[in-house]
Amino acid sequence: DIQDIIQYAYERGVRVLPEFDAPAHVGEGWQDTDFLTCFNYQPWNKYCVEPPCGQFDPTKPKLYDALEGIYKDMVEQFNPDMFHMGGDEVSLACWNATPSVVDWMKKQGWNNDESGFMKLWNHFQSQALERFDKQTKEKLPIIMWTSTLTKEQYVEQYLPKDRYIIQIWTDSYDPQISQLLKKGYKLILSNYDALYLDCGFASWVGEGSNWCPPYKGWQLIYDNSPATYGKIDQFLGAEAALWTEQVDDTGVDSRLWPRAAALAERLWAEPAHSFREAENRMLIHRERLVNRGIAAESLQPLWCHQNENNCPTK
Repeated sequence: DIQDIIQYAYERGVRVLPEFDAPAHVGEGWQDTDFLTCFNYQPWNKYCVEPPCGQFDPTKPKLYDALEGIYKDMVEQFNPDMFHMGGDEVSLACWNATPSVVDWMKKQGWNNDESGFMKLWNHFQSQALERFDKQTKEKLPIIMWTSTLTKEQYVEQYLPKDRYIIQIWTDSYDPQISQLLKKGYKLILSNYDALYLDCGFASWVGEGSNWCPPYKGWQLIYDNSPATYGKIDQFLGAEAALWTEQVDDTGVDSRLWPRAAALAERLWAEPAHSFREAENRMLIHRERLVNRGIAAESLQPLWCHQNENNCPTK
C-alpha cells in the first residue's frame, strides 16, 4: 500500500514525507511489548488526549532497537530527504504515574517536574535520533510539532535549529511562533485556527462540538499567510491537516476541496490581495471539481449501477 501511494504521488509531482510520531500517540499494537506505559489508563483524560492511552517508556533500552528497525523500513520505503519525528501530545502525567520511570529519573538526579521530564524526553529523542541517523547516508532535517519541548526555555537546549524544523499546530497567536522565529528556527505553519480541516463538527470524545470549532472556511485559509508573521524566509511552507477520527473515504473529498485549493494559491503565489479577489476563481474551480466527480460517475459501466457491490473504486 505504501509503495502504491508513493508511486501514485511521484507520477503527479508530489513528494510523500513520512512521520513516525513518538513518544506519545502509541498504544494499540505495542501493548504486548515491554516498551509501553499508561496503556488504556483510566480515567483516560488524565493521561492522554484520546483513548486508549499509551506512551513509550524512554528508560527501556530495547525500545530503541525496535525503533531502529522501523526507521530502517521507513527510510528504505520513502527514501526521504527530511523526516517527521512527531513529539505531539506527550503526557508528563503518564510518565509521572509510572513508578519505574520516576525511580529511573531520580537515579539520574532529575526531579519529576516539568524540567525533569524534559530531560527524560530529551533522552528519548536523542536516542531515537541516533538510531534514525544510522539508517541514512546523511543527517536529514527533522520535523517536530510544537510542544512543551519547543518552549522558549527548552528548545535551543534540546532541539538545535541547524537540525530541527518546528511545525506549528497551535493557534496563530501562540507566542512560540515569534520566539522560534527570533531564535532562527525554520517553521511549517499548521495553526489549527485556520488550517485544521476537521474542525467544526460534533465532538469525538465528548459532547457538543469538537475541540476546535468553528468550521474553517476557504476564505479564512486563503488569508492565513505565513507572511503575517514576518521573516517569511524562515517558513518552509504550510500544511492543512485533516485528522481522520470522523472522516473516511466517503467524505474526505468534501472536507479537502475546495479548501485545499485556497491554501495552494496562498502558498504558491503569496498574493497581496485578500480572498475577495479570488472568490470567482474559487467558485469556478469548485465547479471543475464537481463536474469531474459527475464525469467519473458517468464512466461507471451499466452493470456497476445495477449492482453497486461490483463497482470499481471511483
